[in-house]
Formats: sequence, structure tokens, C-alpha cells
Amino acid sequence: MTSFYPTENFSSASFQKATLILPAVSLGNVPQLTNDLLIKSLGLKRIGYVGKGDTVVPFSGKGDEGEIVTGGLEVYGNQGSELYVIQQRSPVLKTKKDEHIALIREFVISNSFGSVVILTSLDAANQDDAQLLTPHQRILPPSSIPHPLIQNLEKSLPPLQLNISDNIQLSNPSSIYPPFLPSAGLTRRLLSALQDTQTPHGAISVWCVEGDNRNDAISFAQLVLSLLKIDDKVQLTEPDSWKGLFGTTEGWSGGSGQDSELYG
Repeated sequence: MTSFYPTENFSSASFQKATLILPAVSLGNVPQLTNDLLIKSLGLKRIGYVGKGDTVVPFSGKGDEGEIVTGGLEVYGNQGSELYVIQQRSPVLKTKKDEHIALIREFVISNSFGSVVILTSLDAANQDDAQLLTPHQRILPPSSIPHPLIQNLEKSLPPLQLNISDNIQLSNPSSIYPPFLPSAGLTRRLLSALQDTQTPHGAISVWCVEGDNRNDAISFAQLVLSLLKIDDKVQLTEPDSWKGLFGTTEGWSGGSGQDSELYG
């Protein structure tokens, strides 16, 4: 089954042994905003699509260079690059969740990626102050094939710690991995789908609340660049599509930009 549709002159052979950054549509859209920053700051170009966009809510808009962007799984990178980023701008259709996960799994396996890192956001309201002092945490399978990036992830970040109230009933209380992930969208399904593959993988979580999540995305992007060991070579740049993202540039009551009265 062919799940990847490349743009002209791109060869999918470049995916072999490369790293794939995959966002989970989750709270505050922080993973998507983070990938916006990575795409813009690293100068990545759209090199193809995963699937035909029929697993997500229909969406289209204009990109930074005047191109048409969609809500489907768009792949960004450069020929021969060691890093590729998927951008997904709209949520998965409720009736297409299994098909969507299968599509991503097939794409990862058939193209022999060297590693996959899932970015996800979690609801900070479910945690106490002590846990929130560590904004970024890792979620790794119990065992995986060694890979430098995943090993760096394990060394650099603490494991995810959840403060789950007694009234939350897990569908499978005996399950240890993947853990319960509040407001994380399809993250658990993605981790489960990759668990029995030969692809080294893991997830990075960030605690957040709904609002102006640009700073959350900036710190998340800086973390990803640090894990990739290229943070000293890249200057983060906000894409043009962020202009007016959270309202007008001046708040009506004198707030410091982006209508802080509404978005925090």
C-alpha cells in the first residue's frame, strides 16, 4: 500500500535512517505550533503528503510562500536531510482514527526511518505545582532498539509523572505502557502502534493550558533542537502565518499585544 505521495523530484529513499518529528493534535495545538517553528527556522520545504487527507477534517489555507496548505499529513524536509517533520493542521475524524494511525504506522515502517519522536501536550490542570516545575517529560517504551537520539532523550528528560485523581477510571488499569495521557489526543494510539515495530521511538510531553501558547511552542522547539544537538546553529523564527494568530497586535484595554485579555 502506498501511503506517501511525494512532490516532484523528491525520492523517499532519503527517509531511510532519518529522524521523523510527529505532532499529536492535542491541548493548545502546542505540537503543531512547535513544528511551525521547526519548519520555518530550519528552512524545510514540503516534500510530500502521507495519505490523501481523508482521515482529517477538511481544511485549506495559504502558507508563508503563498502555497496552499492543507489539514492533512504534510511532510517537510529537504532531499538528503537527516530530519523530517510532519505537520497536521486539523483534527482526525472520529470515524477515521484507526485508519489514521494505520496510515502513519505504514509510512514509518515502509520508509525505514531511523527514529520517530512524537510531540504531545498535556493538561496542566490535572497536575500539582511540584510536577509542573518540570514542564517537559519523556514517554518511552519499556524496551527499544538503541538509537543516539532516543538515548539522549532518556538522559535529558525525566520520565512522565502523572497525578491522576481517584475518580479517573482507566480503561485498562493493569496497563503500564502507554500511560493515561490527559488531553493528548491520539498519542497513546501512536505509541501503541509503533511499540511492536523495529523503529526506535518515544514521545516528549509538555504541560500547558489553553491560551496564547506561542511561548510554550518556542520552549518546546528549543528543546527539540537541543536534543538534536543543533540548537546553537538555529535561530528560531516565527512564521508569517502566526501574525494575528491570537487576535490583533494591540489589546483594547492597553494589554501588551495579541489581546492578552482574551488569551492570557
